[in-house]
Amino acid sequence: MTDQTGDVPNVKFNTSFIQGTDQPADLATFLQGNSVVPGSYRVDVYINRVLSGRRDINFVANAAKGTVDACLTLDMLRQLGMNPAATDAGDTAPTECFDLPGRVEFARVDYQPASLRLNISIPQAMMSRSARGYVPPELWDEGETVGFVNYNFSGVRRTLSGRAGSQNQDRYYLSLRNGVNLGAWRLRNESSLTYGNDQPYRFRSNRTFVQRDITSLKSQLTLGETFTDSQVFDSVRFMGATLMSDEGMLPDSERVFAPVVRGIANSNALVEVRQNGFMLYSGNVSPGPFEISDIYPSGSNGDLEITVVEADGSKHVFVQAYASLPIMVPKGALRYSLAAGQYDSNTQAGVSPGFAAGTLVYGLTERLTAAGGVQFAEDYQATNIGAGVNTGFGALSLDITQSLSRQREQRYSGQSLRVRYANTLDLTDTTLAVAGYRYASDRYFTFNDHVEALESQSGSSTGRAKDRIELTVTQAFPEQLASLSLTGSEQRYWDRGSKTRQLYLSWNSAWRSLSYSVSLERNQTFDRRAESQSDNRIALTLSLPLGNSAGASRAFANAVRSSDGAYTLQSGLNGQLFDDRSSFYSLQAGHDSRSGSSGFGKLSTTTSFGRFDAGYGQGSDYQTVSLGASGSLVAHAGGINLGQPLGETFALVQVQGVSGARLSNFSNVETADNGYAILPYAQPYRTNWVNLDTRQLGADVELDNAVNQVVPRRGAAALVSFPTAVGRRVQFELVRSDGSRLPVGAAVEDETGKPLATVDPSGRALVLTEQDSGQLVVKWTDQTCRATFLLPPKEAHRSFDRLKVQCR
Repeated sequence: MTDQTGDVPNVKFNTSFIQGTDQPADLATFLQGNSVVPGSYRVDVYINRVLSGRRDINFVANAAKGTVDACLTLDMLRQLGMNPAATDAGDTAPTECFDLPGRVEFARVDYQPASLRLNISIPQAMMSRSARGYVPPELWDEGETVGFVNYNFSGVRRTLSGRAGSQNQDRYYLSLRNGVNLGAWRLRNESSLTYGNDQPYRFRSNRTFVQRDITSLKSQLTLGETFTDSQVFDSVRFMGATLMSDEGMLPDSERVFAPVVRGIANSNALVEVRQNGFMLYSGNVSPGPFEISDIYPSGSNGDLEITVVEADGSKHVFVQAYASLPIMVPKGALRYSLAAGQYDSNTQAGVSPGFAAGTLVYGLTERLTAAGGVQFAEDYQATNIGAGVNTGFGALSLDITQSLSRQREQRYSGQSLRVRYANTLDLTDTTLAVAGYRYASDRYFTFNDHVEALESQSGSSTGRAKDRIELTVTQAFPEQLASLSLTGSEQRYWDRGSKTRQLYLSWNSAWRSLSYSVSLERNQTFDRRAESQSDNRIALTLSLPLGNSAGASRAFANAVRSSDGAYTLQSGLNGQLFDDRSSFYSLQAGHDSRSGSSGFGKLSTTTSFGRFDAGYGQGSDYQTVSLGASGSLVAHAGGINLGQPLGETFALVQVQGVSGARLSNFSNVETADNGYAILPYAQPYRTNWVNLDTRQLGADVELDNAVNQVVPRRGAAALVSFPTAVGRRVQFELVRSDGSRLPVGAAVEDETGKPLATVDPSGRALVLTEQDSGQLVVKWTDQTCRATFLLPPKEAHRSFDRLKVQCR
């Protein structure tokens, strides 16, 4: 019915239809407000009609309104994007329920129980930032105090058979990234350990540095062995200090451009990627075309040297040019870097002159960006000026550098011109990732060239680049489910009179369920007499699933032919092992025109404490055994945990008192005996949602919230905690002194007033209690009674106990 005043309808129900109880039902809380019983509910939270996440929300009784409302605290609203400073919060504490509709004009909160959806409408003027994905700095978490070791091991033993007997060739590589986080400071060390028959054990520290955020400047301060910025000048490795803008702190910022290394392997090969002599990557690849995208060079100075070590020990080496995207930033945006220190020559007898450098990039308009910089050393100066333009045909930047180098009473002054271009043509689905051209006069020296010239006995550096052109194009064909990609570069040198040229072309497509690709690789080197050496390869790869399920095995075949007539043929199977999504197998057999027939098998698995693989191969005159392992060890206040390989930023997940708890949004991560798990990757300065899989927690574990979020700073180890109640699940049958049942809907609480359950029509209540004895408090209408209980010894096979108690 509706009253005559036009207010909200007063709905009444005939409770006599409720079966199973001989007492009048107390359904006041069910019939008030939005028909929600006080308690915690996991709901989808929508802010201004945009899904913000899934989280547990407490619904509490509002005595003033006679309703049950969502308890939204100021802390929660700030996490959801509202600016509390623009709100009249009065004396409301950050953790208390805040009356959003009553305190903020035009704000609304609407809960839809049927779809478990909580709609929150907040005026846009009250939101902290309109930029998508932006999180205000006050929410950035500097993380916990931790120490960690991140490791990556690969090893191969190759046994060669010959007339003189067998001979073992070993090759082992261990890379380490060690760190300590203390407050806002982060200490890092990158090192490696190598061993082989041709060299003894060799430990090498790549670099050691400390770093921290400078929030007010949106930048990173780095002290130690580091690199200068690469946007204006070529990057320089040095020992000293640098202050550099961190684009990750800004809304909708561009991310660091990472190169993609492509090539073709004849067999199960080891691929090593180096820059300036430092190992950046080492890993095993299968026969055929390979693509490695998780390589992050320390700077733009220095091309990438890729070495492919085949199963039979043969090697082929090629060089891939590395360049960054055109200089473009939004209007009013400022990017800068300041550096000072001593050049790190990476040699024992090298020259290490002191130097200082600074660069600046500023967005003049939405389409025009200006850039410039200076480098100063005792006998070297360089000045750069340039601009980037965002046109309707892509982004184009042009800059010129003037250098002055003094070497052994000689003065060299020259210029370098650089043009870069990038574009995506939506109409044709064409992506021109990097296209660049650089020309340097014969008297132009980069700072690295200058130092090499000082070290050289002849007085001038060797291998100085004259010009270089680079190109990467990807063309998609959506209707044919195909794509065509091209990567090419050519570089000429002043003092060598030579040049190098690289080309990689691939076509990827599918016919029904059959996937196939054709790849062409060409590497050329021209000497001073214009004579060339070429290494050309063409590869065909086929892949066919043997079933319709996601875990079905796949059959594959691969053929590679070189320009000298050599060829390899490979075929095999790979897929999941025993329907385990974390374990995989690979079996293959093949024939090589040079080394004959061969076979190879590999098993790999990913666990909560690391990734591991093992393989065995055999050819006509060799055998190989390979092992690989990668993971991490993290020491923190809660103990020591093993985890998967860590990213730059990671998180500790704590489920108090619970082991074996898994995450639903990250595979193969679960808590150890100390209740902690390592979440290996997290995005800095952005909201990271962490979802706990509650299906395997058991009946004796109760969570306050199964969904949480964290916004870590760069390099932080943030803590994501899930408070739990661990006890015994008991179904209490509640009766009065006269044996009658309590009314349905009566609220059951513990002695502290914490809500535990609601009485059902049979007079029972399912409760999680952390104590084996105590009292339950039952409230309904204007009455209260207490029930004292003592639980029997726990039986392991029972998911919950049953106990009848009197409520007096």
